[in-house]
Amino acid sequence: MRMQRIQRISFSLACAAALALALLAGGCRPPFPQCRDDDDCKAEEKNKTLFVCVNGQCQECGKDADCPKDRPRCKDNRCVECIENKDCPEDKPYCENERCVYECEIDPDCVKRDKAGMVCKNHKCQWECEQDSDCAEGMECKDHKCVVKCKCQSDADCPEGKMCQSCECIDKPRCQLSAIYFDFDRHDLRTDARSTLDQNAECLRSRPEMNVTIEGHCDERGTEEYNLTLGDKRARSAQKYLQNLGIPANRLKTISYGKNRPTCRESSEDCWSQNRRDEFVEQ
Repeated sequence: MRMQRIQRISFSLACAAALALALLAGGCRPPFPQCRDDDDCKAEEKNKTLFVCVNGQCQECGKDADCPKDRPRCKDNRCVECIENKDCPEDKPYCENERCVYECEIDPDCVKRDKAGMVCKNHKCQWECEQDSDCAEGMECKDHKCVVKCKCQSDADCPEGKMCQSCECIDKPRCQLSAIYFDFDRHDLRTDARSTLDQNAECLRSRPEMNVTIEGHCDERGTEEYNLTLGDKRARSAQKYLQNLGIPANRLKTISYGKNRPTCRESSEDCWSQNRRDEFVEQ
């Protein structure tokens, strides 16, 4: 019995050794994803991507030639659509996240492409317009943007008496004549009065239809007769200065009201200084 048992064990060992040799001789596949060649990978039942054997492991690819047309580049043993921009077609020229994409889908994409100010048209960053005909009716192309068409570019485009503002011809603002002031008991022109008269002269030149009455005024101190004379001298000082600036005498009339028309009625230097004045009244 013992001898028979030994014989059976010996036979089993021999069979196992023979089977092992047979398997080795027949090319037994290693467990997936290990491999000896591409055939080992293709034989795997769950392998639907036709892996290839790369360095003893079944991988999606080892080189670009292993990849399908829709994912033609091999990166880290994976087939991808692109690795860099030059892998992409003309209509989708940018490689992002291993996919070829359009230059833009929406306007903000153009900023990302360093094309700020452009808009997205047909998946490309373009200027909104190149010429007026690219814009809708009533619009014009300005700095590559469609804007409301201007009725004027400068004052020269507008009729007389109007000025160009925000693409519209509007009435020019009518200039105003400002009062001038004098020191106590004086009718000579101060520096600030001369500056104001220069501005008044410019206004008169811009409005040739306007004639002016220059009113001379004084503060409450002194007799009425004295102040009427002083007021007249003040008005004539302004008249002469304006005439020297080229304003015709027939446009400038003078009158003195002395102390009879004060603007301030308090007995103080601040108030008196406001009353010592020439006013310019349009006729």
